[in-house]
Amino acid sequence: MRLLAAAGLVIAAALPLAARADEPKPADLPLKAKLVAKKDTYKLDLDGKSGEEFRKVLKDAEKSGKAPMPPAVDLVLEITNTSDQEVKFWVEGDANELQLDAKGPNAVTITPQKAFTADFRMPKVITLAPGKTHSIPITALQYGFRGTSKYTYWTEPGEYTLTASYKTAISPAPKGSKEADKGFGIVVLMTTEPIKVKVETPK
Repeated sequence: MRLLAAAGLVIAAALPLAARADEPKPADLPLKAKLVAKKDTYKLDLDGKSGEEFRKVLKDAEKSGKAPMPPAVDLVLEITNTSDQEVKFWVEGDANELQLDAKGPNAVTITPQKAFTADFRMPKVITLAPGKTHSIPITALQYGFRGTSKYTYWTEPGEYTLTASYKTAISPAPKGSKEADKGFGIVVLMTTEPIKVKVETPK
């Protein structure tokens, strides 16, 4: 019974939260998120295939679960306390979730079939003083539940734009947020501006 209960918690954490009309707006939150590109030019690696051939591989991989590794990147999600008081928030664990959105020439996102263990991984609490920033490194275009449930690929050379969001919980709980544990309220931090990266064909 305990295993089934734990599995239920994991499944619930993996599901996106339904939007509610009274949810706090990003502009009203004490934490702001910014996506930073420490490297903004990348080489296109399609394992010797054309873009069309690689997209066919990705389509098949979504069903088989045998997906190629997503592109490596050097990005950082910076979360800054813009309020005048100390703020606590969650990182890591199953309750928190990074999402990325890539737009560009034939960007492809897949959700490969995966099995996850039934344990529930607890979040870590970060305390930010006013004006301080916590950085979350992003080393590949993989994200979602446990950082691995979704993969994004660029399949053609060109310019791509990336935005991010981060589901977390904040204390003191913002007005209108869904109640979490011990005075925390669940929120989604949205990056305010997209970043641009260039993907080039190897010479």
